[in-house]
Amino acid sequence: MQQHPEMINNVLSRRQWLQRSGGAIVAASVADGFHPKIRSVCSAQDVDDATSSEQPESSKLSVIRFRDETGNETSVEGRVLVRASDGLLIEDPARRLWTVPSPQLDEETETDRPFTFFDSAQLGSRLVEEGRAAGIEADFHVHTTDNYVIAASTQEAYSEWTSQLLERMKIAFQSYWKNRRFELSPLASSLPVLILSNQSQFAKMAEFDRTPASATGQGYYLVTANRIVLFDLTAQNGDTPATNIAEVQRRAQRIPASVATVVHEATHQIAFNRGMHRRYADNPVWLTEGMAMYFEAPDLRSRRGWSGIGKVNASRLFRFREFLKSKRQPDSIETLVKDNSRFGDADSAIDAYAEAWALTYFLIRTRIRDYTQYLKLVSQNQPLDWDEPEERLAEFQSVFGSDFAKLNRELLSFTRRLR
Repeated sequence: MQQHPEMINNVLSRRQWLQRSGGAIVAASVADGFHPKIRSVCSAQDVDDATSSEQPESSKLSVIRFRDETGNETSVEGRVLVRASDGLLIEDPARRLWTVPSPQLDEETETDRPFTFFDSAQLGSRLVEEGRAAGIEADFHVHTTDNYVIAASTQEAYSEWTSQLLERMKIAFQSYWKNRRFELSPLASSLPVLILSNQSQFAKMAEFDRTPASATGQGYYLVTANRIVLFDLTAQNGDTPATNIAEVQRRAQRIPASVATVVHEATHQIAFNRGMHRRYADNPVWLTEGMAMYFEAPDLRSRRGWSGIGKVNASRLFRFREFLKSKRQPDSIETLVKDNSRFGDADSAIDAYAEAWALTYFLIRTRIRDYTQYLKLVSQNQPLDWDEPEERLAEFQSVFGSDFAKLNRELLSFTRRLR
């Protein structure tokens, strides 16, 4: 596996992150020029796994002082996850990841205090601070559940509706994969969610998170901060915000994206926090996005907006069939699997997403044991270690076989029968 020398830059665009890491995820790090040569590794997901033999370098809280990209002195408190010859990968108590190149590292001091993740109150305060830092002048409230901390500038009805959807999604996701013999690791801490009132606030947050390409979207999961960012899709086009959950639900049934967006981003967050994917590891985009799209399809007949998993995603199926009519090449599965370039090209991204959904749906529905085996294989990839295209192909072929022509015929036959 080759470690990409450009892996972590001061600002990674959405496209760049897709090309290098995988998922609808964006990274922004401390400084340029960190080209890790891994010496010791403990990913954020290893910490979640109670049975993992890997441990972080220290369970003590460290203070790392460094100079940022502008030369200003700053510091972060956390624990070292990766110690490389030319820098550190650090996780802070909010589970944000930081990279510090060696030339900019001034001092590393281990304290006598144990490293612990933030509790719900501390995490909620951090979320509000980030919203304020992004220039969002609004009243925030913090809503906590068993597994989530939500800071929102919306009406409380919308954040409560979202929290109920997230909790149902978390339970359903866990049950689904348990029944298919992929054991998810337990959550190490509550999952952070930021919900904004409108597109304008959302765009400010996207700029603050150094993912300007997300500003025109409907939601994103920021891998560095481990945070979902959403906005109230039921209060757009001049509508006043709903003041009760029943009204939110009625509006959500009229706007499929309001449910699908929450579920899509929640899937990313759950998968990266429960051992299915690893942050800053080599996660193929077709796999991470295919998973999120597999779960996202809402059931608008349900009063709760989303029920069941694995329904045909009508919009993705339609797009895939349109792709088949014109531009799709015979080696399309191979190019999808071997690298992430099709997702990073504006001309090919929409078709790449559709094919990622189709391939995921096909493999889960017809070869679930193989698909689960592949998930387990990819989940073992180490942080900051990146596959070459040939290695990506070999990893895929080791599970699904090397006869791509046969696999393609089976995929097309399967998708023709879908309704």
